[in-house]
Amino acid sequence: MSVVNKDLLAWIQLALSENVGPVTFRQLLQFFGSCEEALKHITEIAAQGGAKRKIKLCSEKMAEAQLTRAQEIDANILTYQDTNYPKLLKQISDAPPFLFVLGHDTLLNQRCVGVVGTRNASINGRNMARILSSELVQKEFCVVSGMAKGIDTAAHEGALSITNSIAGTIAVLGTPVDEIYPKENADLYAQIKERGCIVSEFAFGSQMAPTNFPRRNRIISGVSEGIVVIEAQVQSGSLITAREALSQGREVLAVPGFPLEPRSKGPNALIKDGATLVESAQDVMDVLNQNQRFHLSEAMAEVPEIPDFHALSDDVNHAREDVVNALSAEPVEVGALVRSTGVPLAVINIILVELELAGRLERHPGNSVSLIYGG
Repeated sequence: MSVVNKDLLAWIQLALSENVGPVTFRQLLQFFGSCEEALKHITEIAAQGGAKRKIKLCSEKMAEAQLTRAQEIDANILTYQDTNYPKLLKQISDAPPFLFVLGHDTLLNQRCVGVVGTRNASINGRNMARILSSELVQKEFCVVSGMAKGIDTAAHEGALSITNSIAGTIAVLGTPVDEIYPKENADLYAQIKERGCIVSEFAFGSQMAPTNFPRRNRIISGVSEGIVVIEAQVQSGSLITAREALSQGREVLAVPGFPLEPRSKGPNALIKDGATLVESAQDVMDVLNQNQRFHLSEAMAEVPEIPDFHALSDDVNHAREDVVNALSAEPVEVGALVRSTGVPLAVINIILVELELAGRLERHPGNSVSLIYGG
């Protein structure tokens, strides 16, 4: 790990403190210069945003427990200062501050393609996922999926069927890396750990929640040049992953299906909307090689900088009520918020950090935000 232990402990503390999302983490780090310094101020900033109680900070002891557990299971903790942190993922604005990784972390910077779809997959859908994934690995692409039942499982199995000692597959989990979900994939988990790579942003001991899986999906698309959808309902996690991919500037591809089959509705809708139709790995390669938009730059995605909290405190106090009144449960793009309120972006960015730390704001793809009611 490139971050020394003291700095890594503070990094983990800040990232795991209550209401510190990835964007706010980076903004606090930018402004205060270190995680240790940011930790001294976030309770005060949350109070400015209207927090009803003192927010819970991750203690040094809790951070040390994460390091200890990682060592016990031979997991790496990669911050985005580490060379093996996935460079494509680093280019999205809400990249996780760190990842827990089991297995061959060098796979994270190979050319990757996400293969996703329904848990309730048909035999034909699972066969397609296996065939496509094995073809992609033979062409030296790495297959990324979420180790769920159905299409995800078949995609990993197809990648593992290639007999190289290191299999080109990455499982991104919606649970901590030491928790196997679903349980029936224990053998698959062991194979991926041995020959592929298992990744999660979730701390050891954290509870499973419905919001975990959309967060997982943004990592699947974030490390990938493109996402292939095989069998999915229109309202499904796989379509959420496709939307995440679009918001991240990734390619979206889909395997067509029989029109009367409900599991074909999602991929067919994507194709109607302009997604590339996929019949083989060659279709995927043609699109990715033709566009050549992806490069493994070390550069982080830009996030709005936070200016001096104290220098702008009067402006923030004056504008806070107007900004809160302009927010609702419906996501609004930050640029639109600037236009509708007339409040300068620098001031709005401070108010948004205050509100997120106070537990009153949710961030969405596309630099959009919404108000949380009852928080």
